[in-house]
Amino acid sequence: FGMVYEGLAKGVVKDEPETRVAIKTVNESASMRERIEFLNEASVMKEFNCHHVVRLLGVVSQGQPTLVIMELMTRGDLKSYLRSLRPKEQQWSSLSLPPLKKMLQMAGQIADGMAYLNANKFVHRDLAARNCMVAEDFTV
Repeated sequence: FGMVYEGLAKGVVKDEPETRVAIKTVNESASMRERIEFLNEASVMKEFNCHHVVRLLGVVSQGQPTLVIMELMTRGDLKSYLRSLRPKEQQWSSLSLPPLKKMLQMAGQIADGMAYLNANKFVHRDLAARNCMVAEDFTV
């Protein structure tokens, strides 16, 4: 839809004066249909409350651009995170993959998030490592 920025939001999380957040925007060149889809996505997300589904914290719909404020996942998407662990050269003997236990935990967290969405009658349609976000504590 547009760009994602990191920012600080005040009063969006209980007992936190300021919270680091992800701020999604819609492109200025987006069609009316794309803008409506952007807001519809946020409307659907406001109903979700699962540790393994990124939380919507707020929407700024007055003025332009429209902003969707979400929980910040500081380690980025899972695909980029896993690729960052690859050695610079093809030295497979020094490959620094996460331990098997950690990878199984990540897989379980993804499955938990998808099961939650399914239980709430939501079909994701694009489950991929690029769409799974990794938090500071490595929660997916």
